[in-house]
Formats: sequence, structure tokens, C-alpha cells
Amino acid sequence: MSQAVLPAAPAPVALLGRTTTRVVGVAAVIVGIVVFKVTRQQNVPSWLDLHVQRHAQSVYHWIVQNTGRNWFLDAIKSIGNGITWCQKRGLTFLRLLHWTGVVALTFVIGYLRAGWRTATIAAASMFAIGLCGFWDLTMVTLSIMIVAVAFAMLIGVPLGIWSGLSESAERRLRPLLDTAQVMPAYVYLIPCVAFFGIGVPAAIVATLVYAVPPAVRLTSLGLRQVPVVSTEVGMSFGSTGPQLLRKVQLPLARRSVLLGLNQVIMMAFGLVVIASQIGTGDVGVRVLAGLQKLDANLAFSAGFCIVFAAIALDRITTGERSLKPGRPMPKWMADRRALWAAGLAVVVVAALSAKVLSVQQYPSWRVGIGSWAKSVIDWLDKHARHGVPLIGGTDSFNTFLVRDILIPFRSMLQSAAWWLVVGVVTLIGWVSKGWRLALLCALAFTGIAAMHNWDLAMDTLSQVLIAVIISVCLAVPIGVWSGRSRWLETALRPFLDTAQVLPQFVYLVPVVFLFRVGPTPGMIAAVIYALPPGIRLVSLGLKEVPLAPREAAISFGATPRQELIKVQLPLAFKSIMLGINQVILMVLATVIIAGLIGGGALGLEALGGFTKPNIKMGDGVAAGVSIVLLAMVLDRLTQAWGNRSDQEDRPT
Repeated sequence: MSQAVLPAAPAPVALLGRTTTRVVGVAAVIVGIVVFKVTRQQNVPSWLDLHVQRHAQSVYHWIVQNTGRNWFLDAIKSIGNGITWCQKRGLTFLRLLHWTGVVALTFVIGYLRAGWRTATIAAASMFAIGLCGFWDLTMVTLSIMIVAVAFAMLIGVPLGIWSGLSESAERRLRPLLDTAQVMPAYVYLIPCVAFFGIGVPAAIVATLVYAVPPAVRLTSLGLRQVPVVSTEVGMSFGSTGPQLLRKVQLPLARRSVLLGLNQVIMMAFGLVVIASQIGTGDVGVRVLAGLQKLDANLAFSAGFCIVFAAIALDRITTGERSLKPGRPMPKWMADRRALWAAGLAVVVVAALSAKVLSVQQYPSWRVGIGSWAKSVIDWLDKHARHGVPLIGGTDSFNTFLVRDILIPFRSMLQSAAWWLVVGVVTLIGWVSKGWRLALLCALAFTGIAAMHNWDLAMDTLSQVLIAVIISVCLAVPIGVWSGRSRWLETALRPFLDTAQVLPQFVYLVPVVFLFRVGPTPGMIAAVIYALPPGIRLVSLGLKEVPLAPREAAISFGATPRQELIKVQLPLAFKSIMLGINQVILMVLATVIIAGLIGGGALGLEALGGFTKPNIKMGDGVAAGVSIVLLAMVLDRLTQAWGNRSDQEDRPT
């Protein structure tokens, strides 16, 4: 007997008729305006205080005072020493190869992975690092990357295998991975600095934690997508569990695991550059110095080093060798061991040739990328800052965005009674998914208030919401157009691919010189960083709409516009909401980093937590927790909106 499917619990709004909903909505707006006017300037009461700052500062001082006296802290120090040893060995290896060996190694891996084109692009990108003038500092960044990525894969792949083979393990790991995914990069650095101190170990551990989730998720996804037939064939031949995993499942999930490696590298790049603020001594320090001194030559030269390194590593980890249909693989390519041995010989010869020819250090060749970029910025500064009549320039846009949009919106949030904002967010959570999400929203925003970061949190929230609105207004139309136009998708692909591999820190470099320090560069950089995933997911959602309902709409005489509005957009709603969700997380991460260049708010407080831990650790921890709570609420709300269509379509 088939079991009846129980109807899904309707959303609160669905219980009301459309007319009643409109009346209630208008009444709620009127009541809200009256309450806002009456209760303005009601600050968080002094009795609502969790004393997070004081407790966190006390814990940090205890850690400093008991280092060398406590076995747990001694164990952490030993781990830090081991990480430092690994990083130094990695840097020694890169320096032993010299610049010729590193470029040759990049070429060999790219060729063996995907062929001549990928190898040439990757090697040229690595070679271009030296032309920017910061080869040695970039090698420090790469040594940190190598250690962080290696540990991330050693931890992430086994956890991904466990999650892919066990439903209970997947349920246990999901909340941890979700929490790690919504945390902006700054938040990881604060506890790492508290336990490992300023330097390389804290940067690598923070990068490791930040980069593990994609390795776990994509490894698990790859194993779950292995065809059942392949698994059954292996079992029919008497394979044990480990044999089945090693001989069947992992080889078939290889592409997904390699994609996980690529995502680990890209996420590690994003945090390693930020971690340069805690004493890693790599190329990120020069980018930060150029931003702070408004030195375009320095900032762009160092920034392009990061860009070229990211492109090189992205190409050699995502490339895949393919043969033309019907063309057999040459015999010399079939022997992979011989190919790798030949590649290793090429790398050794390249490294030795540098020593023989006495060119161990990268030659003093320069192409002046930074000076070219500075010339472009100077020209834009001269012609675009003040603009032309009726159009305006960057100064006009900066003034409009800050004075006419950000400041009024921020003032409204900060002047409203704190409990009124908590109530509104709670109501949004209840309307979105019921009492559980409403409770989460209420507890999260009350927790922010209890840490006495309310004004800073509202400042951050105002910047995030404005940047999200701008991003969505750009990403959705462009994504829709791309999903319905093949030529536009082809034209956008190289720009989106390049934008996706760049760390968010790099986006601050050009905008800070056009808009100067302040909140505007952070919001503009956040928009640029958030657009690629938003456009891709909206476009993907439209392309994955089944052909049958589209043909049915056309057969009933629907115009292309009606087909888009009535069929494609509703069926692609979940993918569009996923794109908006990713836009929010990307914007939040970048706006927080913009605290470096005058964005202020919670980002500046978090920055003080790991740059001045002796006096600002408590404030940094409170700001970090507030950032996490904001990110969690925004993430859960957008997930609830995206899943609503599934609940409405569920059979009754």
C-alpha cells in the first residue's frame, strides 16, 4: 500500500488571501513608520551585555601568560613549529629550483594535464611574475599556499570520502561546512592569531580552515555521482569496500576531486593575501602598502603578481587533456610514467641551467606593468574623476552613493530602536520559513546587540545591502541575457573565468585609486567580485529549464517575453536565488575586507583584533562573531526564499 504524502506546512503568507495580504502589508508599513518615529534613538540597554570583549581579552592574556606552562598551549606551539618547518622547506624547494625550474615545472604539469595551450598559458603567467619585479616575495606566497593546500586536501578528501559513503556522516558535517562557508575570511584570523601568534603558522591554519569545505563537498559529490551500475559491477567481482573505493569510485570521481583541488587553491589564494597583514612577509604586504600609500605603481605591480600566480595554478588544475573523436592516443602518450619521468628531467635541467649560467636570481627584466597601470589610473583620475557635464565622474558617483544613499540608509538603521530592527528581521524570518528561522533571526540580532556592536553592525549591514542590490540589479539581467544568448555567453566566458580566479583583495586595487579611501571602493569592489557567480548561476538556471514547458508555451502563442516571464524565470527561480545567496556571501566578504581602506564598521574592528591583539583582541572577537551572525541570517533567509518554490510544488 502506497503511503500518502503529507502536505507541506504552508508558509504564513500563504494562509492569507492576496487582497488580505496587501491590506495587512500596507497596515504593517503604516504601523512600522509610526513605531519608528515614536521609538527613535532607543539604544541597547546596558543590562543586555554578554561581555564578549572582556572575556575574549582575558582569554588572550591567559594564553600569552601560560604559553610554555600549559600542555595544550605547548602542543599548539609544536604544531605551529611544524607548520613553519614545512613552509620553510617548501620555500627552500622553490628557491632550489630557481625561477627557471619553477617555470619549467609549471609548463610540464600543464602539458601533462591538458596539453600545449594550457601549459603555455600557465608557464607564461608564472614567467610574468618576475617581470612585475616581485619574484622572491611571490615564492613566499606560493610556499604558504603549497603547505595550506596540501594539508587542506589531506583533511578534506578523507572527510569527503566519509561524507560521500555515509549519510549520517554527511548530516554531521553539513552544519560545520555551512558555518565555515558563511564566515568571511577575517573571522578565521582572529582565533588563529590568539593561539599561534603573529606569523606564518596563523596564516596557514586560517587558510586551511577556510579552504577545507570545498574539498569535502566536491569529493563527497563526486562519490555520490558514481553510477550505481559501476559500483554493482565491482561488487559482483568480489571487490571489498576499500578495493571498490580505490579501483572504481575514486577513479570515476577524479574530475570532481580535481575541481575540489582547484577551488581549494582559489580560496587559499583569497585568504593568504589577506593574511599578509599578520607578518607573513609575502607579496600581499606590498599590495597593502601600495593601497595605504596610494602608490599605484607598487599596488598594481604586486597585485599583478597575485593575478598571474592565480591564473597559472587555475589553468594547471582545471585543464583536462582531450583527443579529437575517433583519434587514438599516441603510444608515447599512453605511458604516463615515462612522460612524468621526462617532465622531471626537463625541470632538473632547467634548474641546473640557471646555476650553470649564473642566473639563479630572476633577471632585471621589467615590463613596467605597474607604471602602465599607473598611467591609466592617472588618465582616469584626470578625465573620469570630475567627468563631463551632464554625466559626471567618479567623484560625483562617490558623493551620490555615500551622501544620498549610504548615509541616509545607515542613519535610518542606526537611529531605529534596536528591538524594532530585531522584530522586523524576526518577522521576515517567520514569513520566509516559519518559527525556526524567526527564532534564529531573533537570537542572532539580539546577540549582536548584546555585544554592543549595534551601530557598527548596522553600518556593515547598510553597506552590504546596498552592494547586494547593485549586484543583483546587474547580475540578474546580464545572467538572463546570457542564458538566452549563446554569443553573449561566449563573449562573457573569458571575463567571468578571469574574474573568478582573482582573490577579492585584488579588486580593491583599481577601485581605491578611482574612488579614494572610504566605503565606496569597498562596495564597488564587492559588486565586481560578486557579479561572476551571480551571472553564472542565473544563466545556468535558465539553460537548465526543460524544453517541454517552453515548447508548450510557444505552442499556445506565447511571445519570447511571455515565455521568459511566465515559464523560464519561475522554473529557474531556485537557481536565481542560489545566485543571489552567493552574491550576498561574496559581498559580505569583500565589504568586510574594505575596512582596510576606510570602509570602517565591523571590518575595521576585526582588523584590529589580529593586528593589535594585546589591546584589541576582545573587540576583534566581538566584531567577528557579529559578522558571522549577520552572514548566517542573510544566508538562511536567501536559502529559505530559494526553497519556497519547492515547497509550493510539493504534492499534497
